[in-house]
Parts: sequence; structure tokens; C-alpha cells
Amino acid sequence: MKKLCIVLTALALSLVAMVAVASPPGKLKCFSGAPATCSVSQNTVTLDISSGGFAGAFITSTKSISGTSLSGVTFTFQYRCDPSNNTTSCVGGGVPRWSIPIDTNGDGKTDGYAFVDAQNCGSTGTVDNSCPVFPASTIGGGSFANWAAFAAANPTWKIANALPFMITDITEPGTTLITNMSITN
Repeated sequence: MKKLCIVLTALALSLVAMVAVASPPGKLKCFSGAPATCSVSQNTVTLDISSGGFAGAFITSTKSISGTSLSGVTFTFQYRCDPSNNTTSCVGGGVPRWSIPIDTNGDGKTDGYAFVDAQNCGSTGTVDNSCPVFPASTIGGGSFANWAAFAAANPTWKIANALPFMITDITEPGTTLITNMSITN
């Protein structure tokens, strides 16, 4: 009986160790500026900016993509507008959008952001690499048909040493639900 107890204890400890090792590479976190609110429940971010402010989300592990060439990055998030349960009533004015930090000179610092938003992606419920890209004026401005075109036009640019994030900052009715958010190299 004592041997069985020792074996079961050892098995339980090894299972705990395996669970700790198998944890996800990064956590989904959110931020907001009053009166907006943000909450995370499993893999869904709820952003409420109906009374103003801003709200967004990021993945804690995405800083590891800093220094990656633009062509080596893929990103996506899916969204739904709540309570209307559509993909249009929470879209407009460039939101919801990815804000991706760009390093243009190789020093790792953010020289500007590239923006990829739902409205310019056709309000389909998904924002990803296939959508038009709008670089900030600090890095040249303009627009590109998609992320591949942006990367091809700027082959020496990298992802800066900052967290890419998804944000909504235009007052709209209801809330925006964000799911399946990822950015990888």
C-alpha cells in the first residue's frame, strides 16, 4: 500500500509538471481608457466603447516576434458586433484594427505603426494578412493592397521591439467581441 501511494504521488507530480510545461506561449490581455471597458474570458476579448474611450488587446508572447522581417509575420483576429451579432455595426473609422510596430532603420525601436482594419478588409469578420495595410505617416504613409505588398515594398523593415495590439477607439453602439487573435513569425 505504501508503494502504491508513493507511485501515485510521483504520477501526480509528473502530471502537474507536464501541465505547467504545456501552458500556452502567451496570455491574452486587454487595456482600456475610461469610460471604455475591456475584459477577457478564455479566448474572447469584449471591448465596450459605447460611451467613449478606447479598448484593445494584445498577446503577451508577441514581443518575441521583434526583429522579424515583415514577410515573416502572419496575423489575424476575428470579430463580431454585439448585441447585433453582425460584422458591420461595430466597424468604422479604421476600427477594430491591428496596430503593428515597425522598425525602419534596424535599431529595434518603433519608428511608426502599420494599421490593418476591419472596414478596409470588407467588414467580413476577419482581419488578417490579406487586408489592405496603412502605414503611419511617420513611416511613409500611403496604402498597400495587403501585407505581402507592404513587405515587398519594404524588404529591410522589421517588426519593432514593442507589442503589436488590436484596438477599437471609435464610439459605436454595443460591444465588439474579438476571438482567434494571433500574430506569429
